[in-house]
Amino acid sequence: MTAANARRSTSRGSAKMASPAAADLIGMFVERNPKSSRGELSEVVKLVAEFSATAIKLSPSARKRLIARKAQFKKFIAEIAAEPEAAPQGLKLIAKGPAEVSQGAGLGQVLSAQEGKARIASYATPTKVEDWAGPLAGPTELERDFGVARSTLHNWQKQGLVIGLLVGVRKHAFPTEQFVDGRPVSGLGSVVEAAGEPRIAWLWLREPNPELGGATPLARLKAGATDRVVEVARSNFAGA
Repeated sequence: MTAANARRSTSRGSAKMASPAAADLIGMFVERNPKSSRGELSEVVKLVAEFSATAIKLSPSARKRLIARKAQFKKFIAEIAAEPEAAPQGLKLIAKGPAEVSQGAGLGQVLSAQEGKARIASYATPTKVEDWAGPLAGPTELERDFGVARSTLHNWQKQGLVIGLLVGVRKHAFPTEQFVDGRPVSGLGSVVEAAGEPRIAWLWLREPNPELGGATPLARLKAGATDRVVEVARSNFAGA
C-alpha cells in the first residue's frame, strides 16, 4: 500500500489495517542496509513485525498516547533489552536447604465506604498552584514590578503570546518565569497550541526533557532555541 492510499484509508476510517509479515519487510531492510548480515536484519525485521502487529490491535487513543510518550517508550524498550537473560529451560537449580516458609499479614480490617473515604481525604494534601507553577503575578504586580501595562498584557493574552493560569473562577495569574526584559519568551504560543491547554503547556515547559539534552524547554526557549523546542513540543503532544 502506498503512502497516499494509506492516508485515504485512514481518512475513511473503515479500512481494516493489516500488519506486514516479516517476509514482506526483509527486502526493504536488505536494500537499505546492504552491509549488514541477513541474520542481523532478520532479527530486526522480526521485532518490527511484532511491534506493528501489536500496534494495530491498540485503540486509536492508545496509539496516540504511545506516540506522545515515545521518549519513555524508547527508555522502556532499552531497559527490557538490558535485563539479564533468563536461565535456559530445563536447567535445574540445586537447593542447598529448605525454602523459607513465611506468611503475610493478610488484608487487615475491612473498612466501610464512609471510613475509606475519610482516610483517603486525610492522606490527600492540597497543592497550591505556586508549588508546581513557580512564582505567579497578577496584572497589577506585573505592571508594578515588570513594567507590563495592563493593556499590553491583555493584547498578549488575546494573541496567545503569554501563558495565564486560571486561579479561582475567572482570575488569571501569570508565571513570572516566562518573562524576559518585560516581554514573554518567544515560542510560548506555539507550545500552548501543541499542548492544547495552558496548564499542561506550562508543566511541560518546566520539566527537564531528554530530547533537549535534559534541559527544561523553558530554559531552551530563553536560550533562543525556539524552533527546536516547538518541534519537540509538537512531537511530544502529537495526537494527545
